[in-house]
Amino acid sequence: MRDAATARRRLRLVVRGVVQGVGFRPFVFGLARALGLTGSVRNDARGAVVEVEGPAAVVLAFPARLAAELPPPGLVDHVDVEPVALLAGEADFTIAPSDGAEPTRLALAPDTATCGDCLAELRDPRDRRYRHPFLSCARCGPRATITRALPYDRPQTTLARFPLCDDCAREYHDPSDRRHHAQPISCPRCGPRAWIVARGEDPAQPTRREGEDPARAVDAARARIEAGEIVAIKGIGGFHLAVSARDAAAVARLRGAKGRPRKALAVMVRDLATARSIAQLDAAAEAWLASPAAPIVLAPSRSADLSASLAPGLGDLGVVLPYSPLHHLLFDGPIDAIVMTSGNAPSEPITTEDAEAIARLPADAFLLHDRGIHVACDDSVARSGPRGPVVVRRARGYVPRAIDASFLPSRRVIALGAELKVAIALLAHGDLVVGRHLGDLDNPAAEAAFRAEIARVIDFARVEPEAVAVDLHPDFYGTTYAEGAFAGLPIVRVQHHHAHLAAVLVDHAVPPGEDVAGIVVDGFGYGVGGGAWGGEVLVGGYAAVRRAAHLRPVALPGGDRAAREPGRMATSLLVDAGLAGSGHAAFDPRIAAICGVASVSPRTSSAGRLFDGVAAILGLAPAEQEFEGEAAARLEAAADPSCDDAYPLPLAGAELDTRALVAALVADRATVGVRAARFHHGLADGLARAAIATGATRVVLGGGSIVNRVLAARLRATLDRAGVVVIGPARLPAGDGGLAAGQAAVAACILGEVRTPCA
Repeated sequence: MRDAATARRRLRLVVRGVVQGVGFRPFVFGLARALGLTGSVRNDARGAVVEVEGPAAVVLAFPARLAAELPPPGLVDHVDVEPVALLAGEADFTIAPSDGAEPTRLALAPDTATCGDCLAELRDPRDRRYRHPFLSCARCGPRATITRALPYDRPQTTLARFPLCDDCAREYHDPSDRRHHAQPISCPRCGPRAWIVARGEDPAQPTRREGEDPARAVDAARARIEAGEIVAIKGIGGFHLAVSARDAAAVARLRGAKGRPRKALAVMVRDLATARSIAQLDAAAEAWLASPAAPIVLAPSRSADLSASLAPGLGDLGVVLPYSPLHHLLFDGPIDAIVMTSGNAPSEPITTEDAEAIARLPADAFLLHDRGIHVACDDSVARSGPRGPVVVRRARGYVPRAIDASFLPSRRVIALGAELKVAIALLAHGDLVVGRHLGDLDNPAAEAAFRAEIARVIDFARVEPEAVAVDLHPDFYGTTYAEGAFAGLPIVRVQHHHAHLAAVLVDHAVPPGEDVAGIVVDGFGYGVGGGAWGGEVLVGGYAAVRRAAHLRPVALPGGDRAAREPGRMATSLLVDAGLAGSGHAAFDPRIAAICGVASVSPRTSSAGRLFDGVAAILGLAPAEQEFEGEAAARLEAAADPSCDDAYPLPLAGAELDTRALVAALVADRATVGVRAARFHHGLADGLARAAIATGATRVVLGGGSIVNRVLAARLRATLDRAGVVVIGPARLPAGDGGLAAGQAAVAACILGEVRTPCA
C-alpha cells in the first residue's frame, strides 16, 4: 500500500482575482512543470481554472504556492478547491483553450506600466524591439483599454488586426518565454505604427518602410515639444496635450488654448531623480509613482518656477513617471519634464479617436498610432499624505481590478454614483468592480459616455442587475436615467454621505452588522428630507445610518452660484456670526441682503462651502473658482505647519457652532498662514469630538475634503489620542469617484428590507 503523501491526487482550482492579462497561465504552466505535475490551466469568464495531478503532498500544497508566488501585477483573491477524479493517460501540463460559457467575473488586469525587462529591450540596439513604442510582455502593457470582451485573448482585443510575425508567434507559443500567451505583444515588423502630422497635413498613416526606425515619429514629436509647440499624443487610454514643463510661454499658451488658466497641470518626468528634484516625495509616494499602476502623485512642490506655472497658488505638483515605451522614448533628448494634460474639451471625456483629436484638440501637431483604444481611460491620481497616498481619481492602472466583496450579501447591483467625478460600480458574484473615471455629468458628451459605459459594463460582464443604486437627489442625471432605463427593477436611493461612509467600509472589508461613526466632509450631498449637507457625523453601517451631528447650517446665497463665488460664502458666514457690521473687507451688503431669503439662499451644512468662505475672508480665494475646491486648496496651501493651536468649534446639541470659529478667525491678528492653520485644526477638533461623543470605537473618515492633508492629519491625531480606531479611504477615491462602491454595498445590504437610507 502506497504512503498517503505519495498517492496521486487531482484538484480543480477556480481562481478569482487579477488573473487575466498578467501572465497567469504561463506562470501556472511553469510552476506545475517544475513540480512534475500534469493537468491544465485555462481562462474562463470567472477568472481561471487550473487542474493539477501528481503526488498528494505536492498537489495539496499547490494552491498556497500559486497564490504566494504569482508575481505582480497578478493577484489571487481566493481559490476554490475541489477534488476531482484522476485523469488516465495525461502525460503533461498544458495551457488549454479559454472557455467563455460560465458567468463572468471581472478578473481582467488593468493597464500596467512598462516592466524592467521590456525597458532593457527598448534600450538595447541588439534587440529586435529596440525603440519599438509598443513593446510589452505578459506582465506589462495595455490590458483593459484594448479588451473588447472576456475571456482575455488576442482575438478579443484591438490587437487582433495585427497577425503575429514568425518571431513573435514563436515567443507566444514558447512556454519558457516571457511573452508566452502575452496577448498584446508585437514588434516593429508586425505591430502597430506611430506617425506624426502637423495641423493641416494629411493624417493618413504613411506606408511602412522596411528597416525604418520605429520611434522616428516620437523623435519628431519631442523636437516639436522642445521648440515650444503643443503636441497631442495618443497614449494608452486616450490623447494628452503635451508641452515642455520648463517653458513658461508654452505652458501659458496651452492654458489659453485649453481655457484652463489656473487649474493644475500634471507633469511627466524622465525618472525618479527628476521627480525628487521638483516635488517632496516620501518613500510611500515614490513607491506609488514607480508601481505598475504608475498614477499621477500630487506632492508638495520643490520648484517655485514650476509650481507657479503648473499649479499656481496650490502648493502641490502632479508628477507621473513614463508608463509606456512611447513615453520613455520622449525623454531620449535633453527634455526631462513634459506637461501631460488630458486631451479633451472642458468637462468632456478624454478623446480617443484620431479624427476627433485633430478636429477638436488645440495642438500644433499630433503623434498618432494605429493600436486601437477600445475603452477610454484617464490617468489615475493619488495625493501624498502623512499616512501614505490617498486615491483622488481611480482609472488607468487600477480599473477594472475587482475588490473582493464576498462578505456582502450575494446580490447583483449596478450603482451609478452622483453628478460629479462619476464612476459606476458593478457588484456581482462577490466582486465589486468600480469603473473608470467618467467626469462630471454636466454636458451632453459626458452624459452620452455615461450611458454607453453602463451598457458596456453590463454587456462585458454578462450580468443582469437585480437592482440599481443611485443618489438620493431626485434631479441628478443618473437618478432620472435609472428610472427610465431600468424601469421594473428596484431602485435603491442612497443618501450621499451614507454612501461615502459605506465606501470606506467596503474598502476595508468591514462586514455587515458592525456600526461605526463616520466623519464625512465634502461640498454637497442631498440630505434626508432635502437640504444641502456636507459636514456630517453619522453613526451606523451599510443598511442604515443616523445623523448624529453636523456643521451649523448657514445661508447659501444664490444657491449653486455660491459654490462658484467664494465671496458669497464669506458674507454668509459673517452675517451668521453677527459680524455684518464689522467692516470686514470680504463683507458684501448686496449678498447680505439675500442671505435671509430662503427661496434664493437655502441653508447648508457643507464643509466645502465653509472652506470657501474662510478662504475668502482671509483674501485667498479667487472671485470665481475655476474648478471645484480651488479656494479650499489655496487655504490648505497657506496653512502654517509650525502652528499647532486651534479656533473653538463647540458642539451645541447636534450642531457644531461655526459662529464661534468665524468670530475667532476675524478677531485674530496673526499671519494668514497661522489663521489658516488654526481654522483647519478647529474644524478637525470639533468634528473629532462630535464623533467621539457618539461612543463609537471605530471612526470612518470620508468625503472629498478628507484629501486635505492638514484636516486629515489633525483628525487622525485627535482621534488617535482618544483611543478609537480610524479608517479612511485606501483603494477607492475619498470623493465622489468612490461613491458608487458605497451605493452598491448599501443596496446589497438593504434589498428586500423596508428601511430609510438615512435618518
